[in-house]
Amino acid sequence: MKIMVKNEDATKQLAIKIAPFLQPNLCLLLEGELAAGKTTFTKYLLAALGVTEPITSPSFIIMNQYTTPNKILVNHMDCYRLLGLDHIEEWAMYFDYFPNSINIIEWPSLISKDITDHYEVIKITINIENNEERVFTIKTNNTALREALGRGE
Repeated sequence: MKIMVKNEDATKQLAIKIAPFLQPNLCLLLEGELAAGKTTFTKYLLAALGVTEPITSPSFIIMNQYTTPNKILVNHMDCYRLLGLDHIEEWAMYFDYFPNSINIIEWPSLISKDITDHYEVIKITINIENNEERVFTIKTNNTALREALGRGE
């Protein structure tokens, strides 16, 4: 499913629609080129989940953790710095935090094959159309999410 997002407010509205479908043991995989808006979208998702602390990019530290008001752990991981690592031992330690958590993963190509067998996955690819507009391509087996996005609710 492709959704055209014309500005940052529309990005926020899309995040608000998707947030209720993020549950523990789910991995949201975010792909897109640099500056496509992966972290901005994540900030809006976390705000919609009730996280009030400042959301920062995990690019340099690999993973930030947040807790929702319902005491659900959210892992926000950026695998960009892990690209090119050949040994699972170099990054598998992050998997210890994934069970019973919501996992939002930017640049997931390195680890996606290792999580798709264990977690529900929503994959979103963000493509830049011009300065403000983005195309969000959403792949999920979650019928309720597909229906909610398709109806424009």
